[in-house]
Amino acid sequence: MFTNEFDWDETVTTILDDEGRYEDIQVFIDDSEVYIRQWNEKQQVHDLIVMSSHMYFELMAAMKKPEGAYYVERSWK
Repeated sequence: MFTNEFDWDETVTTILDDEGRYEDIQVFIDDSEVYIRQWNEKQQVHDLIVMSSHMYFELMAAMKKPEGAYYVERSWK
């Protein structure tokens, strides 16, 4: 299951583990950056990954490709 929340300056997607084995993952997307965080129960903090919007776009494109090395050209800037 996942939820999407749209605000005027960012989108927040929360992905829940339907089996309850993993903590929720939250993806915060704005015009220039993407933040992905997940609660770390052992350390009692959020683990955080920060990347550019283009890097996130490449991550999503990678899920649809077979093994190999690729360049992704974006038509938006």
